[in-house]
Amino acid sequence: MRTTLLSLLVSVAAFAEDSGEWKVVLEGPVVIKNREIAGSNVKEVWAESDLDAPLFNIQGSLLDISSYRSYMPYVKESRAVGEKQADASFYSYIMLDLPVVGKRDYILRTWVQDRVGEDSQGLFRYHWQGFPEFIPARKGVERIKLNIGSWEVKANADGKSCHAIYKFAIDPGGWLPGFAVNIGNERGVVDTFKAVEKEAQRRRDEKPKKP
Repeated sequence: MRTTLLSLLVSVAAFAEDSGEWKVVLEGPVVIKNREIAGSNVKEVWAESDLDAPLFNIQGSLLDISSYRSYMPYVKESRAVGEKQADASFYSYIMLDLPVVGKRDYILRTWVQDRVGEDSQGLFRYHWQGFPEFIPARKGVERIKLNIGSWEVKANADGKSCHAIYKFAIDPGGWLPGFAVNIGNERGVVDTFKAVEKEAQRRRDEKPKKP
């Protein structure tokens, strides 16, 4: 595992260093940019938008990976795998059922750099890296190997909303050409923002459970 982690860290550093300039591809409530990745047909995506929900609830929605299957687009399974690591990072398994493309799954290791309390003040940040060999592949499900990204979310002055920056690069593999992957990644971002916002609002409005 140590050798695998070292090789991944080296590849991540090279990935960041070899990336090109950001180009805006969509203006609007959600701003989307992309940039070339050296040696790959897949582009890295940068998306940012205001979210109409408190930061604490956005944080809760994003870190509750087991709940992704109930609100994230195309997610059919989501759960923790393995044990929490010494550096507090954790592994998770997610399976998607995508139109036309079919079933894809991936395993992520996630590191949380900053958290916020119930007052929703401050900055919430975390990033992830794909670990495709952490558990065996499933028959009939394509394993995603390239999956790297991060969320950085900061509370707005009103304390009731926040501003989020979501960056990622993912290659679903299989027969899909690079241009189709990039279009799908960019279009899926808006749905992801809407889903996270809606789930955070649900958590915000949820009535406290009686003892």
